[in-house]
Amino acid sequence: MASRDERIREVGFFKNAISRPELGSVFGLIIIIITFMILTSLSGTFSAMWVRPIGIQAWVELAAFVGILAIGASLLMIAGEFDLSMGANVALAGHSFALLLLFGVPIELAILLTFIELAFLGFIIGTIVVRTGLPSFIVTLAFWFASRGLAVFLSQTFMNQSRLSVKSIIKPPPGGGEDPTLIDNIFAFDSAFGLPFDAEVYYFIILIIFIAYLLHRTQYGNWIYASGGDPVAARATGVPVANVKISLFMISTSLACLLGILTVMTSGASDPKAGDFRELHAIAAAVIGGCALTGGYGSVVGAAFGAFIFAIASRGINFVPFIDNNLFRVMLGLLILGSALLNQYLRDRVLKG
Repeated sequence: MASRDERIREVGFFKNAISRPELGSVFGLIIIIITFMILTSLSGTFSAMWVRPIGIQAWVELAAFVGILAIGASLLMIAGEFDLSMGANVALAGHSFALLLLFGVPIELAILLTFIELAFLGFIIGTIVVRTGLPSFIVTLAFWFASRGLAVFLSQTFMNQSRLSVKSIIKPPPGGGEDPTLIDNIFAFDSAFGLPFDAEVYYFIILIIFIAYLLHRTQYGNWIYASGGDPVAARATGVPVANVKISLFMISTSLACLLGILTVMTSGASDPKAGDFRELHAIAAAVIGGCALTGGYGSVVGAAFGAFIFAIASRGINFVPFIDNNLFRVMLGLLILGSALLNQYLRDRVLKG
């Protein structure tokens, strides 16, 4: 019988559980669900929010939209970086995609070109951050202005309007008729498939599973944690820190691109205000989900829970008539602060043994 290696320390179930970054968001999600179940029961709107399909869609689809951006935000925060341009990049991607369609580019090629454009934008952002040493907060704040301004400039210059309608290109004509394209059924899971939610919900589920595996079961995932935890030591052990961070900015802009295209394909139009303030909501979801602002710690699963917490609080307050809707931001601020304090407490307990 092989003897146990004394150098390997066994970690108990409880200690292993509290060391998980998403633990705080699990508690938060349970609390927020119970709270709004009670509040909607008292106001007689329980069924409207928790049973009827339209009520469930309201917060599930919002959670998916914010959650997809939160995936990119959490990856960058684990690596010790920020991306404040995510929401603006949603608008830029939507406008770029719509303009290509209006210029007569086939829809499949327009999707590909838009992804290439946004991935290249992420490459530029990441390269500036790693080559200049400027804080990503400053660099992406600059691109927040640039991306949204460029979206409006392009639409005003070429089409002399801010909102671009492409419904005639991607949707069947009013009163019925043949669908001009099948790509919206394939890429955007349009109603032909009979699915109850918008496409971003299904992409959100797929992305959470894939990115969680990537983060926790691959060398690339280890590199992400190492790049945020101690970049100097990571470089000394051969981790390509600069390339990892550049790739994460490219992932972030690509996720924004996905949402921009899906928004256009769902609504039939692109709006320069698309994704407005969603970057802050995504970062909030990542923080609520256990991502440390100092890097090296976090979880995309926790960010997903954080997105649901945000969505339930955001939509749920509309179902409680005796609470002023303006208090939502107060609630969100308290959630962020409380989650950050709880996550810090749990990390300190783990580090101190």
